[in-house]
Amino acid sequence: MTERQSGRVDRRQFLARFGAGTLALVAGFDLLTRQWVTEAAAADSTSFASAPSLDGTLVFDAESLAANAHDQGNIVFRTPCAVLRPGSVQDIRKMVGFCADHGIEVAPAGAHHAMFGQPLVSGGLVVEMRSLDTIHSIGTDGADVDAGVLWKDLIEAAYAEGLTPASITSYTRTTVGGTLSMGGIGMMSSYRVGAQVDHARRLQVVTGDGRLKWCSDAQNSDLFEAALAGLGQCGVITRATVDLVPAKQRARTYRIGYPDIPTFFQDIRVLANRGEFDSLGSIPQPGTAQPLVLWATVFHNPGDTPDGSRLLRGLSPAAASAAFEDYSYLDYISLVTNMYDAFAANLDWDAKVKPWSDLFLPDGAVEEYVESVFPSLTAEDLGPTGFGLVFPMLRASHDRPLLRLPDGTSGPWVWLVSVLTDAARSGPDPDFASRMTDRNYRFYQDAAAVGGVRYPHGACAFTEADWRAHYGPMWETFTSWKKRFDPKGVLTPGPGIF
Repeated sequence: MTERQSGRVDRRQFLARFGAGTLALVAGFDLLTRQWVTEAAAADSTSFASAPSLDGTLVFDAESLAANAHDQGNIVFRTPCAVLRPGSVQDIRKMVGFCADHGIEVAPAGAHHAMFGQPLVSGGLVVEMRSLDTIHSIGTDGADVDAGVLWKDLIEAAYAEGLTPASITSYTRTTVGGTLSMGGIGMMSSYRVGAQVDHARRLQVVTGDGRLKWCSDAQNSDLFEAALAGLGQCGVITRATVDLVPAKQRARTYRIGYPDIPTFFQDIRVLANRGEFDSLGSIPQPGTAQPLVLWATVFHNPGDTPDGSRLLRGLSPAAASAAFEDYSYLDYISLVTNMYDAFAANLDWDAKVKPWSDLFLPDGAVEEYVESVFPSLTAEDLGPTGFGLVFPMLRASHDRPLLRLPDGTSGPWVWLVSVLTDAARSGPDPDFASRMTDRNYRFYQDAAAVGGVRYPHGACAFTEADWRAHYGPMWETFTSWKKRFDPKGVLTPGPGIF
């Protein structure tokens, strides 16, 4: 082999040559035809680049490719031409380096829980991160875990030691590496502690040129910041140390229904500013007599029963009708996960189109924004299993530069406002997806006009100008990090940033 060329794999030519019905182990890459090839086919190749020796497997059978051609949103479909199931971190290092050398795009995929093609790649290599799922250690100094570990598994393992992650996503069947690449937010844990990226202490990262590096605030700090909430643009997170805190054993959730939006915001601001609850938020129900229901949760241990009259003091008359429900800590943390697991088991939820909208609103604009959006939502805007989310996050607790948030000039809180739309029927529905993603872009434009920012997990098509505006003063820095850590530009094309 004396020649290196760049280009894209022709999937149809590839499948015609090697078939789509059997498990095929990849031997290497044909530099002229731009195809992955088996050992048998390599014998006929005059420009064959051998794949590195691996501890895991590199495959291109039809079933593996199809499983990695879509994410949970079922809106964007991109078929790779090979799938790596790494047996070690070295497999990822070797294959990312191989792909960089030969102009092959590569994307890590965890639980595929993104909604708009973020972990997908057309004609390139997908790295299935779930095959690296070891919890190396758990202690008061944090949890050291592989990036493919599910948060659910880490939460349960930590709880057995009396600990819990400091920040937890609402849906816990996501991977550690996936949420650290996105940001990691959720209503079920404390609204005052920041996102999951704010509680990463150390990362192991494979950069776009195939280098394996450890990084932290004190070591390779630029790479550390580029990887956290970096949407996979500058490196593949392969291992992480994340903060753990002492876990309480019980959770009590008070629910208060509000007939109007201003009173809801009046009360939730009182509770947020006091800081006596551990979780605050609402799951709006448009079109009902009480469109916003406040969920206020306090964690506690047996024998330390919460005093509702004290916790809810000074609120509007709506609080007089507050009801509460008690859970074990793990049952509470798993509420959203169990709900979606039930949808998947009984309603074919995994196959539904999910054009979710996730936006951050500044403190001074959120009430008016919610009043403009939620009352206008139709049955199609939510679907039979969709819902909204509104919850505060303490702006001062978030400090990772690539997790873009509104500035704090209008108040101490940033508010997540989500419309989590699910289709009525299973299966692809391009017309519905197009209508809803256009709607999401209108939601985004209205939010941006008042200082809002997109959380880039949902389904919203961004132009280059939109991405530049999204990153604002960080754009030039992010661009320089991309060129430095992924010089061939092969990593994670799905978001379409660069």
